[in-house]
Amino acid sequence: MCGLTRKLIGSGIAVVFMLLSANSIAEINPFKKSKNYNFGNEARWYEKSGTAMKSGSVRDGSDTNYYHLNISKSRILLRLAKNDPSGELKNTRLLDALAISDVLVDGTTLPVFDWCLRNQQEPGRKLKQNSVVANDICVNAGSGGDFVISLDDKTRNSLMKASELEFVVEPYGRPVRLTYDMQGFAPIMAEITRPAPPPPPPVVKAKPAPAVQAKPAVKAKPVAPKPKPVAKPKPAPVKMCFARAAAEYRKVVKQVAYPCEDSTKKSEAEEKISAGVAKEKQRLAAQKAAELEQQMTKKKSKQTDKRQQEWDKKQDALWLSRCKRHWEKGRSPCYCEKYMDQAPPGVENTCGS
Repeated sequence: MCGLTRKLIGSGIAVVFMLLSANSIAEINPFKKSKNYNFGNEARWYEKSGTAMKSGSVRDGSDTNYYHLNISKSRILLRLAKNDPSGELKNTRLLDALAISDVLVDGTTLPVFDWCLRNQQEPGRKLKQNSVVANDICVNAGSGGDFVISLDDKTRNSLMKASELEFVVEPYGRPVRLTYDMQGFAPIMAEITRPAPPPPPPVVKAKPAPAVQAKPAVKAKPVAPKPKPVAKPKPAPVKMCFARAAAEYRKVVKQVAYPCEDSTKKSEAEEKISAGVAKEKQRLAAQKAAELEQQMTKKKSKQTDKRQQEWDKKQDALWLSRCKRHWEKGRSPCYCEKYMDQAPPGVENTCGS
């Protein structure tokens, strides 16, 4: 009996140990591991509309996630997009809680980003979505996938000397490290920031050359008239026949004439008519397919427009609430320009000041 009791106690201890071990393993959540995406020389820098741009992409099931980096003289824009290789569309990847953990240049936190963390309304180790930063030096409009940092000359020059620019973002609660190789960035930014050339000197009109008297024309010698050619006898007319397409294709496939007594020409004319009919059938089939595709596109566009209108209303309400906080202080930043008709009397547009 004592031996049986000891066996039961030992089995209970083993079960408890297994449960504790299972709980310890469950606490190690593999889905919290960070992902690293490196965009090297295969994604080259290029210039567009006064900005240096570089984009990387990662497949996500049937979709493709794009990470567009856009740097101008005055700001850095990181856009998280979906199925938009151009990076020109807004709000293609809607995120509920995008957080920016770090921005690093060659492994060191960018000073201006560190300043934003310390000068946001609720200071912390991350710049959360829609956080309010003093003077809007950093803007995380994460619901639409955009993150903006204002640039000064010192920061821009450091980027031109850098080897790598990294962003640590958390689109779904886990870190995603985006590393951009900076090779090729400096020449483009140098061209963007190059001062405009001075205007050309005024053109001095040259004095007109003195008129030169024309020499008297030399009379040409008379040329004897050519003899009139002898008219050749006209050949006998050839009777012509016509190869025609079916009635429904005659407006497009024109008839082909051929000598009625020439069987070879007749075969060639009929083959030409057959080829024209076949081409017209293909054109009609392609036209019908294009019309069906256009109808489907219009249907999808209406659905997308409705969703975009709802999203725009939501964004307007969000930005209007931020603008009201600035208006209470008697100023209005650039992103409030479109809402100035709703500003209280006496509020000045301080964009650019």
